[in-house]
Formats: sequence, structure tokens, C-alpha cells
Amino acid sequence: MEVYNTRGSFSSYLYEIRFIILFYVIGDWISTVCALNQGTEYNPVPAMILENYGIYHLLLVKIGFILLLFYAAPLIKTSGEKWFLTKRIIESVGVFVTANNLMVVWYGNSLIQAIGLV
Repeated sequence: MEVYNTRGSFSSYLYEIRFIILFYVIGDWISTVCALNQGTEYNPVPAMILENYGIYHLLLVKIGFILLLFYAAPLIKTSGEKWFLTKRIIESVGVFVTANNLMVVWYGNSLIQAIGLV
């Protein structure tokens, strides 16, 4: 098991997950802030956080997720291609939710609503 404990490892980790940070953290959070003026959060976990604690706590939860992923990354990286797959799944979720929120902002209707899931 390879363990990353050098001082530069966190910065290299941040570079490795730059698209997760861009879409899942920043893109989703900013687009959620903009979309809340025109719609309702349908995901129950973020909705509960928003209702009870506010928008900035949602950002803190996302940052906490990034830190948790940092500590889990060495274990995931020992399992072959699982790190690549894990990153791509989280990035894809980030792209989807950001696009979904932007549709609410621009068109007043989300992709999930257009498909008929909500």
C-alpha cells in the first residue's frame, strides 16, 4: 500500500481532482445558489442542509467530502483502476448537477423535470 504523506501530496491531490473541484464543488454550489431563486432543491440531503443550516454549510459539506476523499484516495489507488473510475463518476455527477441547475436558471425547468423524474 502506497501512502501519500509528503507536504506536496495534498497539492498534487488537488491537481488530480481539479475537475471534481470545478464541477462537483464550485459549479454545483454556485449554480445551486443561482437556481434557488427560481426553484426548489429536490435532492433530500442538500435540501435538509439548506433548510436547517444555509447555503454556506452546503459548501462546507462539499469541502469536507474533498478532505474525506483525500484520506480515502491512497486506499482506492491500491485497487487498480478504481481511482480513475471513482474520479470520473464524481466528475460526471458534478457535470450533471451543474448542468441541471443551469437549466433551472436559464430555462426555468431542470433536466430531471424534463425527463419526468420529478
